Amino acid sequence: MNDNNSDNELEFDLSYYVELILRRRWVALSVFISVVIVVALVTFNTRPVFQSQALLVIEKERGNNVIYQGGPTVERGNDDYYQTQYKLLKSEALLKTVYKRLDLEKIPEFSGVYGYRRLLGPVAIAPVPRSRLVYVKVDSYDPQLAADIANTVAQVFIEQNLSNQLFISKDVLNALQSDRPGGESRAIYESLPAVVNNVLIQQLKQESAKLQAQVAEASGRYTPKHPQVLSMTANLKTLQSQIKEETDKVIQSLKIDLSGQLMGNNIRLIDAAMPPLSPIKPRKTFNMLLAFIGGLVLGLFAAVLVEFIDQTARTQEDVENKLGLPFLGIVPLTRQTKEQTCYNHLILQEHSLISESIRNLRTMVDFAEVGSKSKSLIVSSSVQGEGKSYVAGNLAAAIAQAGEKVLIVDGDLRRSNLHKVFRLSNAKGLSDFLAGGRNVEDIHPLIQPTDVKNLSILTCGPRPPNPAELLNTPRLSAFLTWANGNYDRVIVDCPPMFPISDALLWGKYINNCIFVAAFGKTRVPLIRTAIKRFAASGIKVLGAVVNMSKFGGLSYSYYGYYQYNYNYGPDTPEGEKKQHRKTPAVKV
Repeated sequence: MNDNNSDNELEFDLSYYVELILRRRWVALSVFISVVIVVALVTFNTRPVFQSQALLVIEKERGNNVIYQGGPTVERGNDDYYQTQYKLLKSEALLKTVYKRLDLEKIPEFSGVYGYRRLLGPVAIAPVPRSRLVYVKVDSYDPQLAADIANTVAQVFIEQNLSNQLFISKDVLNALQSDRPGGESRAIYESLPAVVNNVLIQQLKQESAKLQAQVAEASGRYTPKHPQVLSMTANLKTLQSQIKEETDKVIQSLKIDLSGQLMGNNIRLIDAAMPPLSPIKPRKTFNMLLAFIGGLVLGLFAAVLVEFIDQTARTQEDVENKLGLPFLGIVPLTRQTKEQTCYNHLILQEHSLISESIRNLRTMVDFAEVGSKSKSLIVSSSVQGEGKSYVAGNLAAAIAQAGEKVLIVDGDLRRSNLHKVFRLSNAKGLSDFLAGGRNVEDIHPLIQPTDVKNLSILTCGPRPPNPAELLNTPRLSAFLTWANGNYDRVIVDCPPMFPISDALLWGKYINNCIFVAAFGKTRVPLIRTAIKRFAASGIKVLGAVVNMSKFGGLSYSYYGYYQYNYNYGPDTPEGEKKQHRKTPAVKV
């Protein structure tokens, strides 16, 4: 049971969002097209950028640290060695050398006092993971210039590295080969880490120290020519001679090592940069694909955003949740010709979406009036132009077709429109009776029949200069009493609530009201204010009708299915199947 409920909720949510997208399809489509056009303009008008790259290998330096008094330190094998090399590849000193060597100051994109600094952006260092390889990548509008800069950066870096090695090695080698007076050279040799850390030399020095202590002790007891003193002294000289020989061997090894470094470089160029054949920017195919995907996502997001910030009534959920009114129905937008009346679709023997929506409205109104003593009602809206006259005329025609005797009254004495809906004359009407009628019998000549059986109309008549005063006369009450006695149903097409309040004057005698809201036009706060005014005047709003609906999404699927079964269902006789023809689609 729970799984079925979950499936139903999921299906409902999906259909809601599908309908939302269909309803806001023009918003989504506009955003989608705008994104695609903007990206296309930027992509196809962007100047192409070419990238060339040179490949270098940076080997680790060999050898130990070499330190001598007053001289530099040669650091080899440090963890930050490669990071240092990467920084040196983009150092300003190196880029300045490249700038001068290629004479880049003549190129507009690198001109200026500090033009060499403009190489910091185009030049990129990209180490290859888990290797000693590194790419020098250069971006430029000119493919040949990109290759030249990349090769020159690599070449200058190799030259500078070799120069640094030569400088350090020569400096240390000169220090080792120098013959300084007073034993300074010997002191330098013995202080070198390679000598100090030599195990054999350390052992010999320990034995020499012990023997020196023994010689000093023996000299205190015996004369210098004592055989024991002479023997210890000879052994001490032998040890010191061995220490000197071992030290000379280590120094000679260092000299050979440093001399070898003068002949090599641990950085080499593997692949020289070549002029690229195609640009890396802009990536037209990728950009357009991204534009299509991004435009679609942004379009859907814009559609949802517009829907959630929309403060108008469009659906049954809006009427029930935003307005707190019963939902009576939804009437699609129709295209009416000058030769046809607004209810022409009700007269035809065809079954259309519009006619079914009006009949559904008639049914909902009947349900809403259950328990009501009076069958009279007024039709109003918030502002002008929401189609209340159209709804009132169609509702009156549908009720008359159901067999009730109906009188529809144009109650808008300021801006009458009902006679246009029915294509009738407005020479005489309600204003004539309210202004000079002596008794209710004067109403008969003013009422006009229509081409719908059981339906009559009382037009507004000449526009009076004082509509509010006429609606406050006792003749209005007498007219409505007479109408309720002679007709089964009285429907009054009232003025909108704003900016005037004539509808409230009708509400003193007719307590039931149908509220018409134009699809996506009138804001919900204004509708709520109008409804509050009706409620404060004691007028019961039976429900709301959403008129001039423009969306054709899932909300109409039920009507289309109903029409299909109605015309071609299994219970339809064969003769009627041949007579019925498919109803043309209504533009909504």
